[in-house]
Amino acid sequence: MIIVMRQKVKTFFYVFKHSLFPQPDYYSKIPKTSFRFSLKYLISLVIVLNLLLVVFVTIKNNPTRIGRFIDSMRSGFQTYPADLVINIDKGRLFTSYNRPYFFWLNIEGKQKLILAIDEGATVDKINTYHSYFLLTNKEMVVKNDRLINQAFDTLPLTFFGNQSFDKRTSQQITQVFSSLKKNLLLYYLTIVALMIIFLPIFSFLTTFFYLLIIGLFIYLIFKIFFHKKIHYKKILQLAFHAVTLPLLIDYFLIILKPSIQTNLELKTNLPSPLAFLILLLIFVFAAVYEAYQNHQHKLGSISHHRSNRKHISHR
Repeated sequence: MIIVMRQKVKTFFYVFKHSLFPQPDYYSKIPKTSFRFSLKYLISLVIVLNLLLVVFVTIKNNPTRIGRFIDSMRSGFQTYPADLVINIDKGRLFTSYNRPYFFWLNIEGKQKLILAIDEGATVDKINTYHSYFLLTNKEMVVKNDRLINQAFDTLPLTFFGNQSFDKRTSQQITQVFSSLKKNLLLYYLTIVALMIIFLPIFSFLTTFFYLLIIGLFIYLIFKIFFHKKIHYKKILQLAFHAVTLPLLIDYFLIILKPSIQTNLELKTNLPSPLAFLILLLIFVFAAVYEAYQNHQHKLGSISHHRSNRKHISHR
């Protein structure tokens, strides 16, 4: 059993290594193998990447860290003033204070302003307060990390309907956080288990859907522009291998969350579905080209070279 598993792992890493970059020597052999073999490789790849993602998420967001955050939230709501009443009525904000109110949280030992409530504030006041959220008399303002110049998004208060928040509501929320903290380990393990089960399934279905569309697109390109009719199933099989590096990059960007800056003062968080699709299209096209077009050119060149050598030897 151990020997069989070791052989399967060895085979997976061999296929993984040779699938990273489309090369004619390896990719020309893929259409000759079974479709099931390539499908099993894709499933294995998705499972491995998602397990690594779950490990990273659980290490970064361990129960101890989450517990500290819950304690911070509970402490914040416990200090809610007894005389402060917040009402949202027909999209307008009314409070019992004639001054702004600030909701602070202790996060990782640092005091951070989470919410500022100011009936007389304009939306750009969020930059002055350096708060994550701002409630004005008719809007909720949310800090937008995608923009360098501390821009924001807004949401009309009509979205929340008619609401009332007071000390009693605060105490009810505090009780919810207390219950959450008490059963944190159970909830945490349940969420991790669900992630292990459903993340690979969702990721595989999404990737497979992308490959179906791109495979059809590549099929039409080779049929129309290269006058070559390649079986769609074989294109899809090649795509199962060509997706290796794009998927690897996609998960790498999800974990590290890098960003790029432009002259428009825009900070774009990566990855984006469009960027992934473009990269996937390039790699699948290269895979099909290397497997059929380029490989046949090389075979033709070798055959021509041998023919010339025979002709010279006869002379």
